[in-house]
Amino acid sequence: MVKLVVHIGHGKTGSSSIQETLLHNTQILARQGVKYLGLMLENADAGTRLPWQRMDGSDAFFDGMSASDASEQLYDVLSRCISDLRQEGYSLAIWSNEWLATRGAHVYSALKKIKDSGTDIEIQCYVRRHDRWIQSAYIQWGIKDKSYEGPIKSFEEWLEDFGERDNLFSPSLHFWDDIFGNRLRVFNYDSAGDVVEHFLTSNGISGVSSIKDNVTPDQVLLAAQSVFNGRKKRRMAPVEFGPVSRFVTRTDENETVLLPLDLLTPPVGSLQEIVASRRVDIEDVNRFILRSGEPSLSFASPASQPAHLTPWEMDQWILKLVYSLAEETVQLRNRTDSLEAQLIALQDDKAI
Repeated sequence: MVKLVVHIGHGKTGSSSIQETLLHNTQILARQGVKYLGLMLENADAGTRLPWQRMDGSDAFFDGMSASDASEQLYDVLSRCISDLRQEGYSLAIWSNEWLATRGAHVYSALKKIKDSGTDIEIQCYVRRHDRWIQSAYIQWGIKDKSYEGPIKSFEEWLEDFGERDNLFSPSLHFWDDIFGNRLRVFNYDSAGDVVEHFLTSNGISGVSSIKDNVTPDQVLLAAQSVFNGRKKRRMAPVEFGPVSRFVTRTDENETVLLPLDLLTPPVGSLQEIVASRRVDIEDVNRFILRSGEPSLSFASPASQPAHLTPWEMDQWILKLVYSLAEETVQLRNRTDSLEAQLIALQDDKAI
């Protein structure tokens, strides 16, 4: 008997970390009779692979097909897969895709048929506090994955477009509950601790170490990525920032943290001490100036500490410079690669 666990998300509740952990521990899982089927059943060995059976196949499945066609194809793949796993001695199959929480219409008919045929199906879902979820969602789709054109939007501007369509969890839970009833398990993400460990334990899996993926960046990196993405009018995928962030890591040998900007400009007290200690020199210099018919140096108005840009203003300027240099470096590398390829081709021609 093979039990099928369908992990439907929600998004921003550690789904990527769960998926990465399962993906990179297939041998340990297999020894425990567990098969991870992937995001779009790309790991389901059930005959000829369909176009949507790949890690990035969610768009092709959910947006590129009608619900009836998608469900028909899904039933065919899943039913054959479960049959094969039963013969191979597996006891648990896991399908994990956070798109399923809100797009169940494409899969429910297939899952219901498999359930009615005798397969034990359990739907598992994580939910978190709405305020913390929307904060994480803004970082993901408002900044890291800039899913709109133009400059980076403030949270309030982004929320107007984003709306409440994905910040309401109960409608999707009711959908799954209507079909699976108490076979729907809803976990509290905020009280789960390590969500990967929680998921593994809930499914009786042991001996697997958690892999963290798509973790919220620290504030410095997040600010840097917002500047990077905000320079472009087009949409910006998170992967585009990767080469730049890795480049900075490689070249920052000392990982130096500089003094605050206020300590890099002379304080007023120090300037006044300079004037007092140079009193004799000032009087002497003034005699030369007066002899030349010029007004003498005047210290009637005390010096003030020079004003400087705010750290954020300076950061933007520096980051734009860094990004421009990084882009030129990438272009030069591409040209170098092209020239090397041409050189290899010439050498091959001569060898022939």
